[in-house]
Amino acid sequence: MLDEYSGRTTDAVRVGTVKRAKGLEFKQVLLAHVDRRMVDAAPAESSESDRERRERGRRELYVGMTRARDGLWVGVRNRVSRSR
Repeated sequence: MLDEYSGRTTDAVRVGTVKRAKGLEFKQVLLAHVDRRMVDAAPAESSESDRERRERGRRELYVGMTRARDGLWVGVRNRVSRSR
């Protein structure tokens, strides 16, 4: 876990949040389950809070992406609409 990160290199997988990884660097990074809305432009009719939420998401995505030194994998979530 990142709260136990000491800077030593190990063969272990470390799991944590993007917020906890700020300021750290890793050889490989996997960002799983990224929502496409984080990278899509907000529609003009979006409320201010929607735009702020998207911008915060983009900043967190940027932080996560810039933690990778040698490899970056991004898993994008596809939105499935359900009708009832």
